[in-house]
Amino acid sequence: MPIESIHTYLVHPNKGVAEPAAIVGSQVPHEGEMFSLLRSVYEKADTECNIGIVFNKGSDGSQANVRRDMLTAYAGAPSVDLGRSLAEELGLVTTRRSGLGLLFLIKGKEGDVHKVVISRFRANNGVVVNEAADMLTVEFIDRVFMKNAHSYKAVVYRHQSLHGGFWTGMAVDKQINSQDLETSDYWMKDFLLSDFMTNPAFGTRRLAVALKRAIKATDNLEIKRQITAAATLAGGLGNETISVEGFCTRYAFTDEARVAVITQLERSDLAGDSFKFDVQEFVKQLPYRTVELDNGAMLTAEAAAFNKVFQHEPANGEQTQFTTVGAIVSEKLEKSR
Repeated sequence: MPIESIHTYLVHPNKGVAEPAAIVGSQVPHEGEMFSLLRSVYEKADTECNIGIVFNKGSDGSQANVRRDMLTAYAGAPSVDLGRSLAEELGLVTTRRSGLGLLFLIKGKEGDVHKVVISRFRANNGVVVNEAADMLTVEFIDRVFMKNAHSYKAVVYRHQSLHGGFWTGMAVDKQINSQDLETSDYWMKDFLLSDFMTNPAFGTRRLAVALKRAIKATDNLEIKRQITAAATLAGGLGNETISVEGFCTRYAFTDEARVAVITQLERSDLAGDSFKFDVQEFVKQLPYRTVELDNGAMLTAEAAAFNKVFQHEPANGEQTQFTTVGAIVSEKLEKSR
């Protein structure tokens, strides 16, 4: 069996607390309903975790990160005490809004590859009274845990070397849309001392450029319309985590439109690379939307405001009538394309 050990800790929201609550934990037996569910989390992590993250380097640029050191120490010799040091760090950055949580550390080895899954589930405050002073009973864990068994954060690390590896991992956040959580930053940035492998500006730029190139490369008017419509609405994404593939799915691209965009990437596998959307970078890359009519007219406005600047309605046949009202502030002649 690839799973060697599982440890769990009840993590109190200790951020800003003068006297932080003690973190207690225990080993999870390799049997029962909870073990079956955690084994599923462990096994699915390789495919379910799709957001690349990397441990931050030291302030001087050196390959040094205290949280990674704690992780590799635990992975090398899993124990309640070594795992507790990680749980205590999580507690120190957890607010009351994020609430009480259960941290699970799952260590396994598949062939010569070490694998660690770190996962957090929101716990049920109603049964905290059953917490012992120096240990966590399996009965208590079951009662706290099972109410939120399908809403969790997880990150998986895999490498043959505990010394040279474990710098990058893959994450998933099934709590990101939960009203219980104010942000996932405390988990990745404050607890794991990590950041996205693809930074927001770079990932957003890659998406914007692919959209722009896809519009230029196709003669299919419907594909052009789908892409420009999505680009107009993209400002509403805020700082959501998304991928090129996810962008196409969110705005219901047809298969043809999706392929048109993905083929403009440097590599097709980059379509699934997740990043935080950067609205300012997107606007910088695609500031204007232009509609060219068969009568020679070209209508241009800021992408996000195009539909407000130009009102349009169907005319004869496949034609469209555009109208707008405004004061002339400048005129210019340009060389035709």
